[in-house]
Amino acid sequence: MKMPSQAGQREAWSRSVPLGIGSRCGDRLDTVKGQRLLLTRVESARALSMSLSHFQRHVQPGLPCVRSGRLRLYRPLDLEHWLGNFARPIGDSSLGGMTLEVVVERFIRAASEGIALNKWRRPYRPRAVEDLESLNRLPRELLGCHIDALTLGDVQGMIDELSEEGRSASRVSSIVNALRALYRFARERELTSNDPARDVRLPLVLRTAHHRVVAPVEFRLLLKALWERTPEEIEGGRRRDPREALGDALPYALAAYGTARAQEIEVLDWRHVNLATGGVELAGDEAGRKPGGSWRVVPLVDPLRALLNREWLAQGRPRSGRVCPPKRVRKSGRKSMQSLQRRTRCRWQAQDLEPIGLHEARHTAATWLDHAGISAKVCSQIMGHKTPEYQLGAARITLERYTHVLPGELEYARERFNRFLRERSSWKT
Repeated sequence: MKMPSQAGQREAWSRSVPLGIGSRCGDRLDTVKGQRLLLTRVESARALSMSLSHFQRHVQPGLPCVRSGRLRLYRPLDLEHWLGNFARPIGDSSLGGMTLEVVVERFIRAASEGIALNKWRRPYRPRAVEDLESLNRLPRELLGCHIDALTLGDVQGMIDELSEEGRSASRVSSIVNALRALYRFARERELTSNDPARDVRLPLVLRTAHHRVVAPVEFRLLLKALWERTPEEIEGGRRRDPREALGDALPYALAAYGTARAQEIEVLDWRHVNLATGGVELAGDEAGRKPGGSWRVVPLVDPLRALLNREWLAQGRPRSGRVCPPKRVRKSGRKSMQSLQRRTRCRWQAQDLEPIGLHEARHTAATWLDHAGISAKVCSQIMGHKTPEYQLGAARITLERYTHVLPGELEYARERFNRFLRERSSWKT
């Protein structure tokens, strides 16, 4: 078999060199040069900031090596020589590969246009595309790498850095899942055979978080406290604006009495609220209201209907517009749920009350529905779940396949829910 000439080897190397290796690789080589005389294949690939498979396919065939039995070892000086002769700047279009940044841009565009599909072979929803856009905020040294050069160690290092910065475990998991989706997209199009995010270790997540659940009477006290002045306001002689208090209380009422998610509260429009018949349509976005989307009708119990009616009158009986408008003009036109929760948390703590979050209020709603004696199937429909979760064995089969919602069940659920709230909190209409 005829071996390629040295010139031919160099030409092959120049075509296959990964993008994005430069100062970072030089730093790694400087580190190992003074410590090791010989490196294994894995260590050599790591020093060059590339995957082992890429190193074996494109670098190893023409690189001098020292054999020790079956083991192939490489000198750091040879790696440095290869790097100096054949590495090229990021973005050099003469090279055949693509940087991670280029693939991210292509992937997000394909996902938003419905070309790229998720792991269930369905188009990404708009909210999912927003989560994928977190890939644009990856560290610059990773975005500049060749897509085949990113290693498991690089991704794990990024996860550790995000955890040290105080990012939540769910946020870190969201970024890693987006990276996995990116590499799935790239492998399907033969842009890479690498998958550096597959075997990473996520932070100590996903312990079941403790959610605060309150009784109806305690929740009424929390809402009432939003109209009361804090000790600081009393000392400063400031009054509490009733309009602001209503704006702070209504999202929590929608979550606890109406099972609404934070995003559903942000986008809720008066066009989807019917105070006369006592129903509200909830969906995360307009696309969710289409057939097959995450859309549902929730019956309005008396406490929620009363607060919605007050807000409707305060806004001048609008036919359309945000039910929960932002306090200040915002580009998105949505109320910030994060700011709302920070604001209400401070007010409750100032009054020596234990705060509750919007998601905890939704957990509270599920607990109330269960204690009100409403069937799991109807609860599932009201909460917006596709199927009742965590129902194992025969019970799950019965609930998912053989239990159906009879006509009038939503109205019946409203009456039972109202009766439960009246009994537990002495609510008067």
